[in-house]
Amino acid sequence: MQPQVVGGRYELISEIGAGGMGQVFEGFDRQLERRVAVKFTHPSLDQDPDWSKRFFQEALFMARLSHPGLPTIHDAGSVAGRPERPYLVMEFVDGITLDKLLERRGPLPIGVVAALGAQTAAVLAATHRNRILHRDLKPSNLMLCDDGTVKVLDFGLAVAPDTDMTRYTNTGHTLGTPAFMAPEQVEGRDIVPQTDFYALGLVLHELLTGDRVMTGSSPYVVWQNQVQRPAPDIRRERPDIPSDMARLIMSMLAKSPEQRPEDASTVHAVLLRYATDLGSLPEISDTHSPARMYASAVGATVSTRTAPTLVAPTRALPKPAGVRLPDSARLNDFSRNDLQRAMRRARDLADDSRYDPAINELQTVVELAVPLLGSRDADVVEARLRLADLGFESADYSAAASLYRALIDDLTAERGPYDDQVMYCQRQLANCHVHAGEVKNALTRLNRLHSQMAVRYGEQDKRVIELAAQINHIKESFTLNQEARDAWIRAYSLSGSAPISNRARTSFD
Repeated sequence: MQPQVVGGRYELISEIGAGGMGQVFEGFDRQLERRVAVKFTHPSLDQDPDWSKRFFQEALFMARLSHPGLPTIHDAGSVAGRPERPYLVMEFVDGITLDKLLERRGPLPIGVVAALGAQTAAVLAATHRNRILHRDLKPSNLMLCDDGTVKVLDFGLAVAPDTDMTRYTNTGHTLGTPAFMAPEQVEGRDIVPQTDFYALGLVLHELLTGDRVMTGSSPYVVWQNQVQRPAPDIRRERPDIPSDMARLIMSMLAKSPEQRPEDASTVHAVLLRYATDLGSLPEISDTHSPARMYASAVGATVSTRTAPTLVAPTRALPKPAGVRLPDSARLNDFSRNDLQRAMRRARDLADDSRYDPAINELQTVVELAVPLLGSRDADVVEARLRLADLGFESADYSAAASLYRALIDDLTAERGPYDDQVMYCQRQLANCHVHAGEVKNALTRLNRLHSQMAVRYGEQDKRVIELAAQINHIKESFTLNQEARDAWIRAYSLSGSAPISNRARTSFD
């Protein structure tokens, strides 16, 4: 019997995994002569166009990320038929999943669990930085490779819109695994980074004790327990666990997201204190792997160099009363919540047309956040966008243009030119050019953006059509004489060209 080949090159060898959402096969890439993993949607979902679209979104989102703890996305396509069946081609990851490791070894040493958890937290730091939430972390989605590295698998639920939750749950396809679902998932509330920490806390608890934390006679009972029943204190079953590691795990299992760790770096920092070499596990057979050598060298690095990030408007602004730069103690206490509060405060001030204090206060906090969280952290990027938008709204187009340009450079380097926020900044920068009378520069940038959006969304997408109309409008107006042109630019400034809403900015719709 001839082997099945998809995409003209990927030979399917055997099924290596299956669940309610998809099937995964070991495959062989005939063109590049390498092992691959080929993932299909579950046959029962093939006829749902929304599910197929979300399946390809997984490829789109994950292909943008590069991290040693994430499988690489190689390709995506569809197998012809009625209906077509979409597939993803990924790096083949060889190893043992943590549920199988637990079955084989029983409760694991504290140092081993800390090392596994710290690696997982590092992967979550990378995905959360790009606002990708896993939503289905569990031992079977965490694989330990023979060189001691952990791979986080199956981001199939990472980009599922919450509005799809009820429909797929009612058809028997629960979005998530009951034993590892956070209370907010069960109750259909907003999913946040702390949702993944709850699941990771359950994983760590299970690896340390050998027992599943939340059980029940049916999925419904398990869901009830997730919402209502506190997790057993980890130190009752593992009294040898260090107190701060125990506190971390129990805080991850808090029913309220606000009571869980603030970010993945917090989880990573505590676990790393107790992480030990995984070479003691028989499953780690490649103790001299180049990957371990590379990781050791990276760990020995004491500093990194990054390009300077522009975060401030070019104009000098007066400091409002009551605002001061934090001292060293404040620097150590700075948190992500401070950044989010500053964004809300800036928006409130701007709503009252108090742009100078809004910009100055947000600028102060952004300057503090960049070295602590990184210029490309999702929340920092949001704050930098807010700062640029405030400059635009206050008609300081020169300052806004500088900020948008810096964001374009930073985000394009990490995400590429087709990212929604990159394209938003490109359009806003073009608008700044128009307001400054630099119409030719604006048209050049908008035409390039139109080509990118047409590739990303298709020629008939409403966003692409609307941008084409804007370009034509500017072209027609550019043929006017100078006096009329100046009047048109003034009218353009009052025509509703201010930044679109945060939601629209993020999704570029």
